[in-house]
Amino acid sequence: MFLVNYMLEGDMREYIMHKVKAPLMKALIKFAQRYPEPTRDNIIHPNTLKLLDIQDKFFKYENNLGRNGLFRALFRIFIDEYEHDPYYHYRFDWFLEEIVNCGWKPRPIGYPSSCWNESDDKASYGGGYLVKFGVSK
Repeated sequence: MFLVNYMLEGDMREYIMHKVKAPLMKALIKFAQRYPEPTRDNIIHPNTLKLLDIQDKFFKYENNLGRNGLFRALFRIFIDEYEHDPYYHYRFDWFLEEIVNCGWKPRPIGYPSSCWNESDDKASYGGGYLVKFGVSK
């Protein structure tokens, strides 16, 4: 059985949603509060500034109030770790290089579609947009 089917079918779906994802989301949000808020005034690495820009852009598009806290927590943890810890910093750089070089498939045209306001014209984002920048070959 494929993982997607296993996690989304029958009783397992309810278990994953209520016993795994909900407590994980709550814990991540609480844990992230221990990290300082990254700002343009308290970071020094140029790529961390890029991550802040990506975060800001993400929150211009994302509009799911039920997931806002989770995404803010994940960005805070990720950006802080990237900024202060070379161990994670350079591994994430490697990870990005691998995405560019591995033939990563772009998202379908018009996705994400729910709780996402990238454009009123769903055909103007996703799909081949990434191909022209070399992310997918």
